[in-house]
Amino acid sequence: MTDEPDASTAAPAKEWKRMSFQEAMELEKLPDVLSGDQKRETRFMNRQPPWMPGKELPWESIGVSAAKITRGAYGGVVYAMATLAAARVVEEEDAKGEMQSGSDGSEGGRAIHTIQAVFTNPGLIDRPFIFNVAEIHSSRSFSTRIINVFQSTEPSVNPSGPFPSSDALSPPGDKCFSCLVTFKRPSPSPSESQGAPPQERYRSILSSRPPDEWEHCPQADIDAVRDTFPNAGPGAFPILDMRKVDMRAYNSDKELPDRRELILYRLLAPIPKEDVNAHITCHAFEADRNGIIMLGNHLGYGYSLGVAATLSYSFYVHVNPEEAVMHGDGWWVQEVYWPRYSSGRGLMMSFTWSPEGNHVATGYQDGILFPSTSRDTPTESLRLLVCTNPARVALYNWAANRCGA
Repeated sequence: MTDEPDASTAAPAKEWKRMSFQEAMELEKLPDVLSGDQKRETRFMNRQPPWMPGKELPWESIGVSAAKITRGAYGGVVYAMATLAAARVVEEEDAKGEMQSGSDGSEGGRAIHTIQAVFTNPGLIDRPFIFNVAEIHSSRSFSTRIINVFQSTEPSVNPSGPFPSSDALSPPGDKCFSCLVTFKRPSPSPSESQGAPPQERYRSILSSRPPDEWEHCPQADIDAVRDTFPNAGPGAFPILDMRKVDMRAYNSDKELPDRRELILYRLLAPIPKEDVNAHITCHAFEADRNGIIMLGNHLGYGYSLGVAATLSYSFYVHVNPEEAVMHGDGWWVQEVYWPRYSSGRGLMMSFTWSPEGNHVATGYQDGILFPSTSRDTPTESLRLLVCTNPARVALYNWAANRCGA
């Protein structure tokens, strides 16, 4: 029998360039357009290709092309970019209003308050997203914008990026994402109330090692993938350093709704503290990472995962915007749990906690999640994955499902 490549004994993980927020979230403003009801829409496009989960794993070490395995952009990219595009429009309005009124802006501008979104088609990484931002309602203290996002039916002329402005002229395809973003101004807080932070409830676990000694957040947090590519590192995942706390001992005797996962994160490179909306979009970007597929592991689908995808994702900021700013080197905490799974759909809740233990935001996601039922004959390259290792067999099944073999 021919020896099979073994990812666990492969060369050390490749070092990938990891973009900062400013690089990864660069938006180019396009000429405004009129919508079907003659309302003006402000348009943007992204300049850099979005990150793709699992693209930088060493697939070649087991004889498989990454192109056959990975597909679809990380949803947090379009989620954060759409929100940021709307924020830039509102910030410009606030700046113009202050100039006209002679105000110095000391009361604070409108900042991101909630994001409520639906994913309608997978995002492609070889062409830009086009963001159309329109007004729903505006007042001095509270306003709402709707963002509809499209991609072209044609790849970019420079698919590896940066995308040229001419890509915006390509024929538009179907809508891939839509969201409502609300904005509000800061306000005084006459009272404060929250639950005990994770820094207290999981003190013994979190204090067992320094934050940067926990495992890098997996590129694709699926049991079979992690077991096949141990210690693969973050790849080119941008913006944030993310670490996954080992909660297996804590979760071992608990029912699924009582289990928890903790993710520690901080910025790779600073963002100006005045750019509060950029900081808030970073938290929303982070909170989408691996959540629904981690549920698959807890359901026992970690070696038989079929379909997993977020359908809707809402994010609520509970504090004034300056309290969401990531200053210094402190580690923020995402606390994740899944209170309900039924009819092939899972509910994920995530709490965003500051290094000081303040509950800053809450995310809610609803997604589809099914074990694999594929019995089709795989392609010859995927056949190389079959061996007596159960993790490798599971990866074979998952890969065959992913590439439609």
